[in-house]
Amino acid sequence: MGRETFYRQRTRSEARSIQAKSFIEYLTSQIQKRREVSRVEAKIIATDCMDYLEDTLGFKSLGQIEFPAIRDNEKAHYRKARTLQDEKLIKLTVISDDDCELLEEFGTRVMVTARIARVIEEAQAQGALLDTNRLCVLFPLTATAVHHRIKELIDQGAELPLAGMTRARREKFKAPRKVLAVERYLAGEKLVLIRKSLCISTTQWRRWWNEFTTTRALKNSTTAEIKEIISEEEPVISRWQELSQKLESTKKARKLLLGIKCPALETTKSRVGFLKLLENRHGYSPAMGEDLLMFLTELEKEYAPGAYHPGQVTYIAVASTERPGTLLKEAELKAVNLDYLLSDDWEIASRDRTRELKWQRIERFAAQAYSQGAALTLPDIAFLVSASVDAVQKSIKEHPQVVLPTRGRVADMGSTLSHAEKIIELFMYGYTETEIKRRTGHSYDSIERYLLDFSKVVYLTERGLPAPAVRQTTGFSRRLTEKYLELYDSYKSDDYMFAMSKIRRFALRHHKKPKRKDDGKDDDG
Repeated sequence: MGRETFYRQRTRSEARSIQAKSFIEYLTSQIQKRREVSRVEAKIIATDCMDYLEDTLGFKSLGQIEFPAIRDNEKAHYRKARTLQDEKLIKLTVISDDDCELLEEFGTRVMVTARIARVIEEAQAQGALLDTNRLCVLFPLTATAVHHRIKELIDQGAELPLAGMTRARREKFKAPRKVLAVERYLAGEKLVLIRKSLCISTTQWRRWWNEFTTTRALKNSTTAEIKEIISEEEPVISRWQELSQKLESTKKARKLLLGIKCPALETTKSRVGFLKLLENRHGYSPAMGEDLLMFLTELEKEYAPGAYHPGQVTYIAVASTERPGTLLKEAELKAVNLDYLLSDDWEIASRDRTRELKWQRIERFAAQAYSQGAALTLPDIAFLVSASVDAVQKSIKEHPQVVLPTRGRVADMGSTLSHAEKIIELFMYGYTETEIKRRTGHSYDSIERYLLDFSKVVYLTERGLPAPAVRQTTGFSRRLTEKYLELYDSYKSDDYMFAMSKIRRFALRHHKKPKRKDDGKDDDG
């Protein structure tokens, strides 16, 4: 009562689980350990480090893909079939660490709207335009949903051009979101309301605010000189300059501007400039700055993509071998490459239906992550697909014949039919591993692992160990141990004699005999 609520508790928890595995979160935690600074300060340093990684080291954003957009020219607003459009390949960030902040603070809808706005702005900065059909391919939304979300921003004056947009809609453009946000903030509007209505994360706001204050501090410099420092396009810098001049004549804004401490003017576009930025803005000594640069160089090599196609993104997830109950900060994490966009997606995507494209990506992401040794949670999948967890669960229920290797099922944390049950059932009915692979989508390694785990329980049970001892010896959860014991009771009859004999031989072949305990003496006594 009386307290404004921005999100449901479950959504907040889901967002934090995603954020804990993000690249920026890892970078923040490492900086916090190295510097022993507050989390807020470490996050600001990490944001500058990300700019350095991208500007100087050429680091590819983990959520960035290459995408064919329409070349921005005088004929771009004519509606044509794709075969007649003049296209160019551009880079779009379909998934960003900033999205976690929006998901936690304002929910899925604001996060997805921010993604749509971001890719439109990125396309414009690269001299290209997107259209509704392309947005329906990038995100599983109908054309009506896309139009409605863009309209909410354009009605506030946000400049978000699409190919084929009507002249009446384009006449509502006032300025880019970053300019509108600063202008409204200096006019006295509450920042949290600005960020929610324009779909801006806290990290993004800090970056834009630094750009504006830096532009204001360099008011006697040319646009080209400012561009070298803040890594912004010249049209936006001109808008910053116009806004700064406009606000100088406003008494309220001028009073606020007088209290602003301008950020350091060093750039992230060179090694020397970044060292100065670390020294002036964050108090780093030259030696500590060099140490951080070495760490960032090694980090860039570690996460640099190898052979990947333009439609792939990289995502950090929990290793599939992690047992249930492991804390995220203690769990082994793996970076996996996922096919965010395939040529088939263009055929599946529809202006009126999202179900098919959504399911294809849900199934693809889960299977590809598992094949690379990681298991995605439902919040992970929802974050990647730009949907709510409820929508993902609904899609999975609509395809009961497919058993997805999600974290809950792989670690046996869920309440539905697990992979182990399905694979063991097929094996007991005489299916070969190749047939099981085709029916379940699992790799040979994962099928053998499930059968080996089951064989361990069979081996120990038939040697008289009680359930608690079996659980302790195998390291399985109590629920998983009980499930394997139930399966053993179901299949130990003569009807499954042949398959069970294979399981027993499997256990004997892989069983490790306990080492003989020494008495502390060597062979000579």
